[in-house]
Amino acid sequence: MRCLTVAMMLVCGGCQFSVNALAPNGLGQSDLGVGGDLATVDTDLAANDLAPGPDIADPCGTPPALGAGNIAAQCVIGSPPTIDGDLSDWTAASLAGFTHVSAAQSTGAWDPVEATNDGDSSARFFVKWDLNYLYIAAAISDDIRETPNNTGPGLTDNDALEIFLDGAHNRTQAYDSTDWQLIISADNKKAAFQNAVAKTFPSGIMFALGGASPSWNVEVAIPWASVGGSGTIGRVLGFDIKLDDNDSGNTTRDRGLVMYYTAVGAGSPPCSALYCRTDSFGAVQLQGR
Repeated sequence: MRCLTVAMMLVCGGCQFSVNALAPNGLGQSDLGVGGDLATVDTDLAANDLAPGPDIADPCGTPPALGAGNIAAQCVIGSPPTIDGDLSDWTAASLAGFTHVSAAQSTGAWDPVEATNDGDSSARFFVKWDLNYLYIAAAISDDIRETPNNTGPGLTDNDALEIFLDGAHNRTQAYDSTDWQLIISADNKKAAFQNAVAKTFPSGIMFALGGASPSWNVEVAIPWASVGGSGTIGRVLGFDIKLDDNDSGNTTRDRGLVMYYTAVGAGSPPCSALYCRTDSFGAVQLQGR
């Protein structure tokens, strides 16, 4: 069947329109012709049309060597732990032991049998980090939970975990604004100190307790603003933890366990205790995944 081209002319007082039937192949060459007000299509992409952007470095990648004696904090950018007291999102094998045998300093009436001590007061702990927080988790073994004190310095005489931080790792005797002694009692109370002086607990710090009593778990997320600077791979902070155990229910604890390589009593007066000098702290170093 032959398709005929039909032309129709309409005249309206000087206006002229032309309507053409479709060519046999559907669209006439000029039906969608590019006018002068439309830019021509670039049919051959220039080299820079889809040029890749600069590579984005993995902030968890290529950590420096771990410093001697430093605790490694695992980078968890993109998969932070949930602060809920449930440690199932922390790999159990990564938790470091914290016992009477491993502690650099301990006080109290410990048993000659270390297995008894471990059940009485011990812990496993781990440290992680991302761009927002330093994360600390501890699974604490305890045979008796006692929290007779309610506020302030007395919380150290409860079953409690103490966290010591030297944000600049400048190892001064006195605390500065980025150094903290944080106390979290097993009954969910909290306190903060600098130079043995009570301070407002730093805003933004999150923590949660869990576990089956009398043992207990604690998870803590400390924003970088609290210790200055930012989460950057390789960063080193002064760090230590102390485990307080009260078995008697009295307002003074009957033993304490101080973590790791701390040297309580280092330095000279007026104060040589861990809680009032940051040069006694150990260190944590931000590492990779």
